[in-house]
Amino acid sequence: MSTTVAAGRRIDRAFSAKAVVDGREYLGFAGFGYLALTDIPEIRAAVADALARGVAFSRVMPGAAHALDKEFDDVEEAGARALNAERSLYFATGYMIGMVGLAALELGNALLVIDEHAYTNLKDAATLSGLPVAAFRHCDADSLAEAIRAQLKPGQKPVVITDGVFGPTGRMPPLADYASVLAPYGGRLLIDESHSFGTVGENGRGAAELCGVESVATVGATLSKAYCAHGALLACSAETAERLRNAAIIRASSAGSPLSAAASSAALTYVDTRPEIRRAIRAMADHLRTKLAATGFDVTPGAGAIVSFAHGSADDMQNIRLKLAAKDILIVYGAGYASTPPEGILRCSIFRDHSMADMDRLVDAIMSA
Repeated sequence: MSTTVAAGRRIDRAFSAKAVVDGREYLGFAGFGYLALTDIPEIRAAVADALARGVAFSRVMPGAAHALDKEFDDVEEAGARALNAERSLYFATGYMIGMVGLAALELGNALLVIDEHAYTNLKDAATLSGLPVAAFRHCDADSLAEAIRAQLKPGQKPVVITDGVFGPTGRMPPLADYASVLAPYGGRLLIDESHSFGTVGENGRGAAELCGVESVATVGATLSKAYCAHGALLACSAETAERLRNAAIIRASSAGSPLSAAASSAALTYVDTRPEIRRAIRAMADHLRTKLAATGFDVTPGAGAIVSFAHGSADDMQNIRLKLAAKDILIVYGAGYASTPPEGILRCSIFRDHSMADMDRLVDAIMSA
């Protein structure tokens, strides 16, 4: 995906509402870390404390030793609370969510049915599973039903694989409709909530929570998109977590840095007691979508912290981006992802430290670009 944000290349300050690139400050609508937690003293103190205690930079023992660094145990407990699960499993990167999720499901004879625009990690996981795979049209429950009817064999159960919110556009799939399609077959959903965890749903658990499908869903989420941390979590039972520790995908990979785990558990704990953060982000994102749509832009229906819209040709949108940068406002022009239109899209990230006035300033700047 092409994602040019500014003429400069060096980020001097973490991207959020105030981004500094090559020494120049911008009103930032680019990047990730939607909850803007990088500068929170309590979270920085948790990492400083871990360093002061002599915590190792990398995992102390392999999973085969049946021992966990304290920091990994802490983040899994915090993750379980955040995901309303008996347990969560922490691993090094969100790229592994599809593979770990499929291992958790113990599928046997299954048909994987995947959104045609699912993120690369999910497509790779489906391919590597060795199971039969069918695709359905992007966010289209009727196409899902057609794919299942056409390709499900006797004795198979369908597993739908999808993002909870699609990162390039902010679009949320109709998960409740998917669950209705799956019900007669006893099927399951596998959802990568990376761009929805922390911002979507009353308790921030993601699209599965918002759509009321958690009972038929296995969910995983990275911590880098909203929580300004690193690593990923899978919601599961304690029994499944123990089984997965011995699965090849976990046993053969690094669990990540205990320092990242310390930052992650502190971030999860901080947000858990401050639900007003995600409510404010959602309100600002909804306000921006409404104002852009009212001015005639082609706004993607969405949820959470991502607002995207199209306007004219690729050159037209690049011109808007450049004119906004000249006014010290950063947004992203993206093209090349399957979920973006052929001409590309303009994408805005909404951060905790934005204000409603920032939304209005952005719309005014776009209108005059």
